[in-house]
Amino acid sequence: MAAVLERDLATRMKACVGRHADKVHDWDAFPASRGFPELARSQIRYIGAGGSPKIDDPTTLAPDHFTLSMVHQPVGKYGASHAHEVEEAFLVIEGVLTVGWEWEGEVILARLGPKDMVLQAKNVAHGFRNDGVEPVLVSIMMGKARPNPPQYICHPKTHSAELAAAFGAQPGKTHLLSPENSDPQHRLLAQHIVRYSQQKPQRHEAGFEKLVYIGEGGAPAGSYRKDLVFLPRGAGVRAYERSVEEAYLVLEGCVTAGWQDNGAIVEQRLGPKDLILNPPGQAHFFRNDGFGDAQFMMIVGEPGPENVRFRAA
Repeated sequence: MAAVLERDLATRMKACVGRHADKVHDWDAFPASRGFPELARSQIRYIGAGGSPKIDDPTTLAPDHFTLSMVHQPVGKYGASHAHEVEEAFLVIEGVLTVGWEWEGEVILARLGPKDMVLQAKNVAHGFRNDGVEPVLVSIMMGKARPNPPQYICHPKTHSAELAAAFGAQPGKTHLLSPENSDPQHRLLAQHIVRYSQQKPQRHEAGFEKLVYIGEGGAPAGSYRKDLVFLPRGAGVRAYERSVEEAYLVLEGCVTAGWQDNGAIVEQRLGPKDLILNPPGQAHFFRNDGFGDAQFMMIVGEPGPENVRFRAA
């Protein structure tokens, strides 16, 4: 009986893992980009379909409070200015991404490097492009299981190529973000950007540290909370549960994720860009068995403050 329980638990856990090496880049994920080579980008889907209509993809995990995908953007390409009815988080994994927010023909730009994030506010027009010398890989999350299609504000199908590439900025109306600027638009964008180098670590008695990305101390939480966890070699926590889903997305090192149920314990080791989606009510834990320190994103499907009391394993 115990062996049957363990096999069942292992099967269910494996079905909740997304391996980066198994993903195939979809270069036709966004129908509005068809026929416009300047908009070329690919998507790989982990949880839901994000801004793509391909919700029937059998390789992605079922979403609840958020979606998670990655987009590969070649040098010189851009995403046209658009808006969503929900918040949308861009976390840069590789490269340097330029993002722009537009208000009535004026655009404010910000450049984001690896582990920097912008939380695109709901109903605010925004675009993004790769002005760098290497491809950009960005993790994109949306705060709804099935968000509506993007509402394009300035697309090359309806506007000039020059205006669309500038995210709708009129001549002389593009500005670099100045966090010290008292202008309301500068202040709003600055409040939605998290710089990896500027976040203050919070040390936990269970033996790990975290940087808040979305939630108190980070960008304002809407549908979910997001922390970057630094897990030293040999550290780990005992099993805990949540009433909502929780995902781990590994950025560096290796993380051992575990599930337990009625005495059965099963584990999966996750490497960089691998993900596990822990369902509500499932007892789970994490540990670092690797030969170096690890970092992973912990994403919780509710915006409220942390209510789990982590205990060192």
